[in-house]
Amino acid sequence: MDDEGHTLQAFHDEPSEVEPKDWTTWIWIGIVLLFAGMLIFFWMARSPRPVVTSVRVKHILISFDSSDPVARGRAFERISELREQLITGKDFDSLARSNSDDTVSARRGGDLGWAPRDTYAASFEEYCWGGVVGKISDVIQTQFGFHIILIVDRHIADAELYEAELEQRAFEEMRSQNKDEN
Repeated sequence: MDDEGHTLQAFHDEPSEVEPKDWTTWIWIGIVLLFAGMLIFFWMARSPRPVVTSVRVKHILISFDSSDPVARGRAFERISELREQLITGKDFDSLARSNSDDTVSARRGGDLGWAPRDTYAASFEEYCWGGVVGKISDVIQTQFGFHIILIVDRHIADAELYEAELEQRAFEEMRSQNKDEN
């Protein structure tokens, strides 16, 4: 207190200069967290494995009138020439666009998209599930005409894989029992 009974407030009366808080660290932490969140989002949003057994194929179709053997012969020559071009390295998509008689898939380079089992004609289906992924098929005939097929990808559902594994185990167990009996 001073002589007049006032408390010394000089110290408190002056505006204090508060240093501004440095937010740089918090901003960088926020940026890192945001980036990590985006990575997690994109990882989780990636296309999941299908749960249904399916195959994705491309094809080139050359159709013909089945009652006309001359038209069939011309169609077979044409599809054979296209297959030879594919084997020598021509692009499947461009050949399908310019030559396939399947106008819907031709616009997509012959791509038929993903399809479950039992979608296609028997011989076409047989190649889809038995052929090698990425390999050009031989000429395959269906009621629609001649096809060249390229298997793009095939997915066998986990349930079907498990079922096949159980069948294999049962077969091996039966074989070992028959061996023991003999």
